[in-house]
Amino acid sequence: MDRVRLSTSVVLLFIVTLALALATVVIVDVLAHSQPDVRSQFTLYLEKLEPQPMVVAATTQERYEASKEFTAKLLAIFNIKAKIRLSAMADITYVIPASDPSAWSVRWDARARRLAISTPAPDCLLPAVHTNTIEIITENSNILTNTMFKLKEEAARMQSALSNDLMARAKATLEEPSVQTAIEDGVKNFARTFCESAHLGEPALIEVQLGEIKR
Repeated sequence: MDRVRLSTSVVLLFIVTLALALATVVIVDVLAHSQPDVRSQFTLYLEKLEPQPMVVAATTQERYEASKEFTAKLLAIFNIKAKIRLSAMADITYVIPASDPSAWSVRWDARARRLAISTPAPDCLLPAVHTNTIEIITENSNILTNTMFKLKEEAARMQSALSNDLMARAKATLEEPSVQTAIEDGVKNFARTFCESAHLGEPALIEVQLGEIKR
């Protein structure tokens, strides 16, 4: 029985195909080792955050009421016995701590172009009080207008103490659904910026899992 002899052109085509396949494997392997994985890239991205290692996720401005302890200290300065409610507008900045990159998790599905990101528990910075918005309302007592003005002036001078006092009110909002949604949106914007810097392209879907807030 005669053997089938392969033509020279078929043999050459086979050799070229095999060479291209080997070259593709080598190139893919080189690229895989020459470029850091997504996790490593994300870690480096977090480490380069400036001026502080945190992601600013959302900001809001709200009016908060000071605690009874704060108002008691304020009244004691003037030796006034009365019941008052003090409130002020404050800027609240919600952040995600980034000082520990290992507390974050990121997974990139290149085929689906899906980025899944888990963060540490969100937090908020010390409220920035607008002292010109301080309002004082008396309860079951009358305070002279001049005395009321002095109380507002002193409360403004106690801005640092007032900010610390309002911190508890600000932290309580971290569990509000609208605030969590705003924080998630901020993380998604941050993730898009990362994808662009890492040359991953525009993700089709970003899934965010916020860390559990400590009570």
